[in-house]
Amino acid sequence: MKGRNESAMGGFRLEMPRSYDASPERVFRAWTDPASLKAWLAEGGDVVADPRPDGLFYLGMRHSSGIRPHYGRYLRVESPRLLEFTWVSEHTLGKESVVTLEFTPHGSRTELRLTHEGLPDERMAMAHTEGWTYFLDSLPGHLG
Repeated sequence: MKGRNESAMGGFRLEMPRSYDASPERVFRAWTDPASLKAWLAEGGDVVADPRPDGLFYLGMRHSSGIRPHYGRYLRVESPRLLEFTWVSEHTLGKESVVTLEFTPHGSRTELRLTHEGLPDERMAMAHTEGWTYFLDSLPGHLG
């Protein structure tokens, strides 16, 4: 299994905590089930996902300007507590970055911590902060 390509990653990082009224299993499934990813993260765009170590994914995320392709490979898949994958798009300037999701049970809720490392510059880190905020805030409507 290939790990992170640290030498090709940028130096910017962001962390975003969230709390959801759902079990870690349900929140984890929202991030790994292709139908779920299509509904909330790709907003109806194309999704291919093989959530296992070294498995690949592709998200054709719909946007007002058209389709924005995002792709990568899963590094760690430890259901339902940890998911880590590379993330490549025009907003990473084609460079590999790494997203780590930690799912922690807290009573009947799940505490989620999203960490995105390796972003190429401050402008792209800000763009990803805005993007992840939007998607993390829309996730509860898809945890059914």
